Amino acid sequence: MSSILKCRIEDTHSLHLTVPSPGVSEGDMGMIEDTVYAWLDDYETGELGVKIIEAERIILPKDSSVFEVGDYVYYAVATANLTSTNTGTFRCGVCRVAAATGDATVEVDFWGHDAVAV
Repeated sequence: MSSILKCRIEDTHSLHLTVPSPGVSEGDMGMIEDTVYAWLDDYETGELGVKIIEAERIILPKDSSVFEVGDYVYYAVATANLTSTNTGTFRCGVCRVAAATGDATVEVDFWGHDAVAV
């Protein structure tokens, strides 16, 4: 059972895809064309895995950025993390729970399928 999802699975949008080598961990992020996603769980190479592309409440990895409730979050391709940097990144959600510099994750309203290059 995933620990990153904080809403019902029925309230998300997802893709079901075969996991690439060397496998993935829960919350690992990536991007396909203009869609940002997060793996729902740990999966081994070749398994059918779930990529979340929209979720009302999900906990995702972040860099050292500080977030306040309502701040936009951006996906940084170079680090595969969320950031507050709004240049050379992709806006993909809004912060739901404040996160400090030392926090490894942030809870967001995630709209990876509507990622906007900034």
